[in-house]
Amino acid sequence: MSRKMKSNAGSSAENSSPPLLRNAFQKSGSQAAYEVIETKNACVMRADLPGCLESDLTYSVDTVGNSVHFFANEPAMPEYESAGRKYGGSMVVDNPEAFDVKKAKVKLINGVLWITVPKFPGTKTSVGVVQKKIIRT
Repeated sequence: MSRKMKSNAGSSAENSSPPLLRNAFQKSGSQAAYEVIETKNACVMRADLPGCLESDLTYSVDTVGNSVHFFANEPAMPEYESAGRKYGGSMVVDNPEAFDVKKAKVKLINGVLWITVPKFPGTKTSVGVVQKKIIRT
């Protein structure tokens, strides 16, 4: 049985990010570890943080820097000699006149982080995210 594997299945606007390996177990959906989507009323960032629980998520909203910072840890599994992965990152909005960072909502559901930054009513603009950084150690 042969299987084609793509070495660069994820996509990112940042050229500094290393190519992402294709998840052979994923049947559909974006292969990227994170993505930013603009809806009619908000800018939404989705980031994969596998193994992390909502109880381990910490985040802060920086209204001066127009950013949302997050950190989460995968639990250690000593029986498998795994210390657990640690994640951290930021979503920085470059258009503070369009997006209300003060009302950002952050939630972690089944290992997927969702950051929603609403637009101010009546704003017509495209996604204004200048930084999407995910750090895994």
